[in-house]
Amino acid sequence: MLWGLAALAYANSFRAGLIYDNQFVLKQDSRIRQVTEENLHLILTKDYWYKNSVSSLYRPLTTLSYLFNHAVLGNGDAPAGYHAVNLALHAVNIALVYLLGWLVLAEFWPAFAMAALWAVHPVLTESVTNVVGRADLMAAFGVLAGLLCYARGVTAAGRRAVLWQAGVLAASAIAMFSKESGIVILPVIFLYDIAWQRQAPMRARMLGYLAAGMPIVIFLAVRAQVLKDIPLEVVPFTDNPLVGAGFWAGRLTAVKVLGKYLWLLFWPARLSCDYSFNQIPLFSWNLGRWEDWQALISLAVYAAAAALAVFSYRRSRPVFFLIGFLFAAIAPTANVLLLIGTIMAERLLYLPSIAFAGLTAWAGWKLYRLAQPRWPAARLAAPALLAIACLALAGRTFARNLDWYDEGTLWKSAERICPESYRPHQHVANWLANPPSKDFEAAEREAQRAVDILQPLPELNKVAFVYATAGFAYRARGEELGPSGAVWYRKALDVLLEGLKVDDAVNREFMQRNALAGKTAGPSHVVPLYLELARTYRALGQYQNAIDALTTATWADPQAEFFEELSKIYKAKGDAPQAVVSLIEGITMGVTDQVRLAAEVVDLYKQTAPESCALAGSGAGAAINFGCPLVHEQLCLASRNVAILYHRMQRDNDAAAAATGAVRSLGCPVEMFR
Repeated sequence: MLWGLAALAYANSFRAGLIYDNQFVLKQDSRIRQVTEENLHLILTKDYWYKNSVSSLYRPLTTLSYLFNHAVLGNGDAPAGYHAVNLALHAVNIALVYLLGWLVLAEFWPAFAMAALWAVHPVLTESVTNVVGRADLMAAFGVLAGLLCYARGVTAAGRRAVLWQAGVLAASAIAMFSKESGIVILPVIFLYDIAWQRQAPMRARMLGYLAAGMPIVIFLAVRAQVLKDIPLEVVPFTDNPLVGAGFWAGRLTAVKVLGKYLWLLFWPARLSCDYSFNQIPLFSWNLGRWEDWQALISLAVYAAAAALAVFSYRRSRPVFFLIGFLFAAIAPTANVLLLIGTIMAERLLYLPSIAFAGLTAWAGWKLYRLAQPRWPAARLAAPALLAIACLALAGRTFARNLDWYDEGTLWKSAERICPESYRPHQHVANWLANPPSKDFEAAEREAQRAVDILQPLPELNKVAFVYATAGFAYRARGEELGPSGAVWYRKALDVLLEGLKVDDAVNREFMQRNALAGKTAGPSHVVPLYLELARTYRALGQYQNAIDALTTATWADPQAEFFEELSKIYKAKGDAPQAVVSLIEGITMGVTDQVRLAAEVVDLYKQTAPESCALAGSGAGAAINFGCPLVHEQLCLASRNVAILYHRMQRDNDAAAAATGAVRSLGCPVEMFR
């Protein structure tokens, strides 16, 4: 019945696309494309956001699960298979929560209610429907399984005890190597231990702690080794404003967020995938603001909960344990002891929400036991109320899944719930300006709103991506208006140049912090900013400035569209041969979409050198004639330029390979590469 309820609530989740962080973690991670020794080695020895972003996350088991989906099951970029695995993991966790309910609440109905309320709670959609929420699913599995194994292990004897302790060891390893928050397995076991197992043999208890702790120690050692050569992560102020706040203002703001989490668990009507700057204002010591009162009220509620846990230690062990479980599960991501990469995220509630469901079930069962002798109808009313609550939660979950359908539905929902957050406006602007919408006027308004939210901040705390999106929206608006759109090109240029200042400031801070940490880190440019700047300069006829902007972008991250844009610039300048060379450079560097670039080379030859020997055949069957002297000359020029580019990128081995290949395979003059 529990699984059937969850299946109904998540029946429409299979239609959700690979959006949000899935774009990077799934679609752009080359390690999950094939099961090879090299890819397995990279998964075990590189960080979670491999080649997509600088991060301090190490989650090899989670990445291996994506490899299983993509390569073993053959799901590729089709989302249904990933959603099926996520839902299967959630189903297993539902069963574990039910078993935990039996362990803690000791009766069928409260255990069933605990699992049912948790199974369909809408706040879990960001972990279940959002594929990369799998890290939370797997870590929760490890924590729950480890706790249940420990509970059996300390009361077992002989071989059975060894097997249960081995289960603790395996579960702890799964939790830790799936997500860092799996470390809560130790405090959760400790809470259970002091609540119910103080009389158990000390040797069995210590073996349980050892089994749970060993994977944590190993994980921390391996993670330190993996991250030692990776640049230091700098958490953006806009992702977590607490990094720029004073100690007490930051901690009180964090407590306010904890209160918001409790409210979402109680009333999950307004859910969002994003709470970035400036949706949650920092605590300002101004009691005339409701936002500051929220922090104080939240502090009082959590203090009362802690007092209730202490009071309940001898009177109601389930209440003591569940409140302690809530505190322990939320602590690693609460921004109180340690600042993390986000100020607030609903996916962080996947494990803590178990305690909330358990406390709700316990309270409901106590009320039922009190009411039943005086009100016989309670025997029917209680299950009816539980059914109504579960159906209401399942309906909200079903509705929330629809928000995860594509980038447009997700970010428009976030914009409605968090209108003061800059990021939803930025993403809605990008979605509106691209096909199929192409509503450039609306995109321009959304982009401007994102820029306005960031405007009060110093350049160091702003986000260059926002200015890239705004520049794109303004330039697209200018193209839509045709000859009268020049004013929008100039507006695009102004906002992009402001974005360059932001990018420079952020890069200086990034390199300085890494230098202080003893690490060497090159600049980490926001590449789309430079690509959009080049397009805007081309629209204004400032071709050399456009080439200079693309040069920076290409050094940072050579992509097919950079070489395409460079080709368009040279073509606009009237330099058709160099336009062809630019496309061949992209092909030579092995960028993605090489087939598309080759087709563009053919089209360019048709337009600019139709009478030459550059093409063999005609019409749709035309192909590049590599025996043509013109083509050979341009291939050699492109190879030389690629070798130079590799040198500037400090990829000397690739530069040498490009030069050697050009000389030996193409017969290019050696002098070109000296």
